[in-house]
Amino acid sequence: YTPSSGAIAVGEVVVIGSVTANTSGTGAVAMVCHRPIANSVLGSLATQGGVYDVVNLNNAATGAKVYWDIVNNTRKVTSVSTNNAVFGWIVAEGAGGANSTAKAYHNPFHGNA
Repeated sequence: YTPSSGAIAVGEVVVIGSVTANTSGTGAVAMVCHRPIANSVLGSLATQGGVYDVVNLNNAATGAKVYWDIVNNTRKVTSVSTNNAVFGWIVAEGAGGANSTAKAYHNPFHGNA
């Protein structure tokens, strides 16, 4: 991945693909940056695997498929697929309340073909 509008920091989520008119959450996927990437320099993003602490925007339960919230640019996961990018599943500490921290398994491709 080569960023063109600024450097990408460790832990940032980068959305690949388009979410325009995306009603099923299949038009874009969320990738995670593990090493800093300078602007206009080729770098790599994690495409899947790993469990991350995420902010659970709307109280998704453990086991729920979640999406990176692009619509509101909140840097959180949500169970709402419309116009958001697939992230993975809540695997622990789900249903802790809106804006609580949960653990999400990053697997944007499973069930997304």
